[in-house]
Amino acid sequence: MKREKLALLGGRKAVVTKHEFKWPIITEEEISEVVKIMRKGEISISKVVKEFEQDFAAYHGVKYALAQNNGTAALHSACFAVGVEPGDEVIVPSYTWWATATPILSCNGIPIFCDIDPKTLCADPQDIRRKITPYTKAIIVTHMWGHPCEMDEIMKIAKLYKIAVIEDASHAHGAIYKGRKVGTIGDIGCFSLQGSKPMVAGEGGILITNNQEYYERAVALGHYELINELPSDKYKKYAHTGLGWKYRMHPLAAAIAKVQLKYLDERIEMRRRNLEYLTMGLTGIRGIRPPYTAPYVTRGGWYEYRILYEPEELQGVSRENFIKALQAEGVKIDTERYPLLHLEPLFQERNLYGKGCPWSCLYAKQKVTYQKGDLPVSEKIHSRLMSLPPFTLPCRELLDQYIKAFKKVTENLHQLRQAFL
Repeated sequence: MKREKLALLGGRKAVVTKHEFKWPIITEEEISEVVKIMRKGEISISKVVKEFEQDFAAYHGVKYALAQNNGTAALHSACFAVGVEPGDEVIVPSYTWWATATPILSCNGIPIFCDIDPKTLCADPQDIRRKITPYTKAIIVTHMWGHPCEMDEIMKIAKLYKIAVIEDASHAHGAIYKGRKVGTIGDIGCFSLQGSKPMVAGEGGILITNNQEYYERAVALGHYELINELPSDKYKKYAHTGLGWKYRMHPLAAAIAKVQLKYLDERIEMRRRNLEYLTMGLTGIRGIRPPYTAPYVTRGGWYEYRILYEPEELQGVSRENFIKALQAEGVKIDTERYPLLHLEPLFQERNLYGKGCPWSCLYAKQKVTYQKGDLPVSEKIHSRLMSLPPFTLPCRELLDQYIKAFKKVTENLHQLRQAFL
């Protein structure tokens, strides 16, 4: 492969197999179930929602599951359920989707961003410990790109300080940590079922827990129609109004999700075979580090695939130029699409909500600001990440061509440097 002309300079592309990254997989089974619900006229309230909740709870081996209109609502409900109040601090990674952190603001809580483990890209338990103050109410962790967080350490810290743990498992449906499914280890697990997730409802989310009080508070917040069905009488006085939010799942979404759940493990296994094969092929190529998977976890979901770029090993070629060369070879690759939240305007400016802003003197128990340099590991890693899509359908020939493309570019760096002189 050495001395082969890069496609960027007019050479033949390494990736020649046509492949459509089609997702989600929607079959006639989902369509049939949606049509059934529509023909019944159950387009607002339907028993299919409860059936999906029961199926999801059984899959995870938990007592309670509450279907939501999206994963953001599930996370807001979880924050409310564990008692996040104005001025309370909630530790959360900066490297995650914005909806992991913004529900804290909906409870007038204050996000305290923590750093990540450079290998797993998940929240670093030691930095979580460093960020705890007398005002810390909860910890939210994200199982990034399907890799479970280091939950034993996180739960040990939470128990010591009597802090609730919320798992954002929106990337990691079906992932397993030391024999336990993610979402069942902390106090509450939250899942997104949005159209790009490992299993979908179109738009939807779901919250799971074994804690009756947390379940009842989540129902009271956004499901007034279920309040009279709660096991205890504590919140039944709110049955006519709830607590002002409306988070129930659409029946058509539940019908889709109910079918999708049946095939979740099968589709995870399809992705696992493809992406572990890709990882094996990329391992040892100079200048890149494919995703790490700890020996005691099973990735679930494989929502997307991340590669770390090591510029020191590639003679100063920038990540952006490296990506351009791979794209010219036909590789579907890009830089990291998630921003670091602590550097986003919402958190930098801290004034969007005016006098009622969580950081204002009305609520904040100590001054909290967010600056570049606060999270050195996250900031360094983020600047080096490259993203590939999840490969679901069998595509060994295509994966071989992706591996060839990476080898071709790294073995012809002299051409690449000349191209950008």
